[in-house]
This record gives sequence, C-alpha cells and structure tokens, in this order.
Amino acid sequence: MTRTVDGTANAAAQGTTAPIGRTPRKRRDIVEAATTLFLRNGYQGTSVDQIAAAAAVSKQTVYKQFGDKERLFRAIVDGVAENSQGIVAELAAGFVRRPVGTVEDLQEVLAGVARSYLDAVLQGRVLSLRRLIIAEADRFPDLARAYYDRAPGRGIELIAEQLQRFVDAGLLAIDDARLAAGHFAYLALSIAQDRALFCPGDQPDDTERDRLSREAARVFVSAYRSWSPQRADGPADNEGD
Repeated sequence: MTRTVDGTANAAAQGTTAPIGRTPRKRRDIVEAATTLFLRNGYQGTSVDQIAAAAAVSKQTVYKQFGDKERLFRAIVDGVAENSQGIVAELAAGFVRRPVGTVEDLQEVLAGVARSYLDAVLQGRVLSLRRLIIAEADRFPDLARAYYDRAPGRGIELIAEQLQRFVDAGLLAIDDARLAAGHFAYLALSIAQDRALFCPGDQPDDTERDRLSREAARVFVSAYRSWSPQRADGPADNEGD
C-alpha cells in the first residue's frame, strides 16, 4: 500500500477502483498543495489563500478540514513521521537478509544496511521535508522533537536493538548500544546527507554510495569488533619465528 504525505492510503495503488469520497479527496488535495507550497516558500511565506487556490478549494474548506495553517503544517509533519516508519522497517529487514556467523558476514550485512539507509534518506522529497522541519524547529520545537523521536531517533533505536544481537553472539564488543548505533548512522549517512542538504541535487552515484556504505561497515566493525584475549592487542607473534 502506498500512502500520501499525510499518511492516507491511495486507493488506486491498492489495486481497487473504489472512488475516494469528496471530503477525503479534498483533504488529500489540501495536504499535497500545502506541502508543495511549504517546501517552496517556507511556512511564513505560505498563506491559506495560496493553499486553497492550489488545492482548488475554498479558504473555508481549508479551515474546516484543519482549523488553521499551523494545524495543517503539524498534520503534514505528523504524516511525514508516520511514513518514515517504512525506512525503519527496511533497516530491520536488512539485518536479517542473510545469516551472520562471522565478522566478515557481519560486515557484509552492515554494508547492505548502510546502503539501504543512505538510499532512503537521500530521496529528494525526504531531504526537502527534513530541510523544512529543521528550518521551522525554532517555531515548532515540540513538533521537531516529535519528528526526530519518531523518525531519525527510531532508526537509531532499531539499529541499537539489532547490534545487541551481534554483541550477544560474541561478534561485537559494545558497552553503549545506542551510542554505537549513532556512530554507525553517522558513518553511513553524514558525508552524503550533509552535502545533499546544503547542495540540493549534489547526490552520490551508485559507485560512490556503494563505497561509502562498505567503508562505513568496515570502519564500524574495525572499531567495535570483539577480539579474543589472545588478540586483544592485535595478532599474536609466532613464538617460533
């Protein structure tokens, strides 16, 4: 099932021809028009009159559906946070796509997770909406915090939960799983995401994405792998040499 930015289901995408009722359709049109205008003009630069005109509804309809511009903006951000759960689900799936019995297996799995994470976050609309939320964080600190907790923060929690499995299996040595998850996310995302946030359209190609993902996994495993007592300081010397 696909969803619009406000989390409402798209009936056509579900394989059904059932028509959308007038009220849900108007609500969807308002959300889509408002999202486009907020992304282009910012919160302050967008008026309810502009939203109504773009959605082909009356100003009174906008107020009837959402109350005011602030509530409409909040509904959009809530929808974005809800839809971000798809990214979290994709990350969770990446951790179990193949069995992990060795450090080498673990590095391959983490490289795949890093690539999925990178591809999801670098989607143009995801980046644009994240810029908008960051830009309005001072105006709506509670909303920005709620978005963080439900989107990026939930991703970190999921990674921490999954990393703990590898600690329990003796492959990683981690004292603080959430901190380690933050390190992994930073290694996977920071270079490409920071560049894309500040330079729209400057996206890494597939080759660079693969390299960034594999290096993130390699560096993370190198830092957190569990060494046996005999290898605590690296490979032991051969006594007979």
